[in-house]
Amino acid sequence: MKRILKMLLLAALICVLPAGCTIENRGEVQAEQEETYSYFYLNTGETSLKKQAYHPQEETLDFMMPDLMMRITSRETPEDGTALLPESVSVNSYDLQENLLVIDFNGAYLEMSRGREVLTRAGIVETFMQIPGIEAVRFTVDGQELTDSRNEPVGDMTGSTFVQLSGKDADEYRSDTITLYFADEKGEQLLKEERTVRYRRTIPKEMLVLEQLVKGPSQDGHYATLSADSLPINAVTADGICYINMNRAFQENTMEVSEDIQIYSIVNSIVDSCGAERVQISVEGNQEGNFKSNMPLYTFYEKNEELIAEDETVKAE
Repeated sequence: MKRILKMLLLAALICVLPAGCTIENRGEVQAEQEETYSYFYLNTGETSLKKQAYHPQEETLDFMMPDLMMRITSRETPEDGTALLPESVSVNSYDLQENLLVIDFNGAYLEMSRGREVLTRAGIVETFMQIPGIEAVRFTVDGQELTDSRNEPVGDMTGSTFVQLSGKDADEYRSDTITLYFADEKGEQLLKEERTVRYRRTIPKEMLVLEQLVKGPSQDGHYATLSADSLPINAVTADGICYINMNRAFQENTMEVSEDIQIYSIVNSIVDSCGAERVQISVEGNQEGNFKSNMPLYTFYEKNEELIAEDETVKAE
């Protein structure tokens, strides 16, 4: 009798164990599914995107489309962030044309700074690209297709358009070798310096380059081009152009270098390190007037090879 009871208990245990494992695995799968969706918003400094977990009641286009649109237009964000859309910007309409979502904004959309606009665009596109059945997103403003800084249509955007801005890479840190340009002793030429930096992936690479320029050179004979209290407010690259917004100290503080050396230390560093083709610099959002006396802020600056001195590149760790 005891032997029979032991056999029955053993059989029951064998049956229970797989069931227990199945329940646990289902829980893990459910947890993974719960993290499948997110909606995006800006950090308080409006320099990068953040995301909040999103749990739709139904994983369907009919439910998620109006629900996510409501969250964006109502400017619903956690306490640590800023809504994608400024108060003045509203959605006129949205229309699904087969697999293409077309969102039409009011004219105030064009009043955003370029850096803010690019991040806003990235956050909205990444949000709606999660919805089943949507394969691309297009923006219009009062019925006219959105254009970039070169007045060319932005066109259809997909999930791969803003991978860098949305921070999809799961690794927390990365290491990159960046190219920086500092001044020579006379402040009349640029000296090239390579530096390997480990940093959080959530920090835009453009901001990293600017922060390293402010930090100054590591090689003897190389001199700073930016004052220690010159701080980047925002920097983002889109459509081949890097839009940089600096604080007022960048404009007002005097350095022992020429104006063009200051500007092109930034431009050359950004072009070499971040893959931009051109750079536009503003001061606290203002693009009017000049930097110092002779360097227009509204200009799209390209890399200047003529200012680079013939100097052996130094790699700094």
